[in-house]
Amino acid sequence: MSLRKILVLDGVTAVCRFRDDGVVMEAEGVLPQELMERLAKFAQWYRRMVSGNTDLLSLFTQMRGWSPSQGWIVQGEGMTVCSAGNLVCMFENAQGSLNQIMQALGDAAHE
Repeated sequence: MSLRKILVLDGVTAVCRFRDDGVVMEAEGVLPQELMERLAKFAQWYRRMVSGNTDLLSLFTQMRGWSPSQGWIVQGEGMTVCSAGNLVCMFENAQGSLNQIMQALGDAAHE
């Protein structure tokens, strides 16, 4: 799935694919390049943090299925940033569907 297919979903303002070191591979949306680069670095760092935390959750709960994480979501009052694999997306809460966007990110991450 191309990034443009995610960008056209309601509320999406930015989406980018990044390498494991946080460098932007491709980006679409209204954010300036500098902010796309910051978003990708944040997503790469956050993914690493979530990965460590899901490993701890698995250890403490002794429940299977938490690791590896399928993605993460940070939701603010008006905007949400979410990620699956090496894709990160920003969207406006009032316009976007979190379920639809996470599904699209997950599909695109596994192509």
